[in-house]
Amino acid sequence: MLAAQGNLTIAIGQTEQSTSALRPQLSATASAGQTFTFVGYANQPSAVALGLALTQLLYDFGRTRDQIRQQQALQRSAEQNVSVTMVSVTLQVKQDYYSFLQAKDDVDLEAADVANRKRQLEEASARVTSGIGAPSDLVQAKTNQAEANISLVSFRNAALSAQVQLALDLGIDPRTPISPVATQEQPVAEEGNLKALVTTALSQRPDVHSAREQLAAATYGLAAAKKGLLPVVTVSAGAGGTGVSDPFVSQFGTVSLGLTWTFSDGGSTAGQIKQQVGASQVARANLDTVSQQAIADVSNASVDLAAALQRLELSQTESLNAQELVRISEGLYDGGLGQFLDITNAQASLVTAQTNLVQAKADVQRARARLRYAIGAMA
Repeated sequence: MLAAQGNLTIAIGQTEQSTSALRPQLSATASAGQTFTFVGYANQPSAVALGLALTQLLYDFGRTRDQIRQQQALQRSAEQNVSVTMVSVTLQVKQDYYSFLQAKDDVDLEAADVANRKRQLEEASARVTSGIGAPSDLVQAKTNQAEANISLVSFRNAALSAQVQLALDLGIDPRTPISPVATQEQPVAEEGNLKALVTTALSQRPDVHSAREQLAAATYGLAAAKKGLLPVVTVSAGAGGTGVSDPFVSQFGTVSLGLTWTFSDGGSTAGQIKQQVGASQVARANLDTVSQQAIADVSNASVDLAAALQRLELSQTESLNAQELVRISEGLYDGGLGQFLDITNAQASLVTAQTNLVQAKADVQRARARLRYAIGAMA
């Protein structure tokens, strides 16, 4: 962001610099010296001179104005590039924020799995102690609890890594504790209408606007280059004085109208014209590329969102079914009608289903964030 703002400041300065050519130019001169004669009469006495001159451009067939318009277009392009950076940073922060939320939810799920495995271990131990359970059930329960604890450690490490990445995105010390608040992306207007989304993207994406301004700048640059050999009319006024020791002994004033017409500059203008023609071609091609990329981004994000919403619906059903399967398996085992292996498999299926649900929820948020980025939304 700071680099993009710095580039904008440069562009603003260049615009101001080019605009100054239309304003009066004021200069002052002062000199003191001795004139030496090598052949002829004696040396002249030393002289002191002061002068003040004012020059104003009157007419150059619009060349300077085209150059100013070129810089103004480049400034607007730089302004849009600040927005490009802003939406890119926003997307990155959102993506990693939702990944951090997902990692935190995974830790909570795994902690719940550890608690369930502990409860199932206690149940298997009680049945073995009472002589109605198989010793293999106790071994399996201990193994399940150990695996759950290992997974919990792994998920905690993943959550810590996600927190560090989010801190880096925010530009803060990676060691800074972060407590995320569960949040959701608001649905995008007409998120199911691909044609409308593409129209919105082409009308408001800052990179598309930047490319258009680059093309406008190249067009103005070409117009200015074509006027390189046309006459330039200026008006000047000046005042000054000179004397042997006092510059105000002799005072004078001047007013003049100047015409400068370069008939040949050795091919410099022709080279500038070719350069600006090439710049226009590059800018037009870049605009086409950026526009096509915008359409592709919207299309991909729209498809990803639709798929994520479908996965979310299926994952919710899968999670409910898995919870019911665990309840049934535990009930059958408690009644002596089921096997502990059924509980093991059902609990594993529940963890998988709940993990898939957390993943699906995060995918929906990330997909909406990408779609918002694709259409050029600023938040």
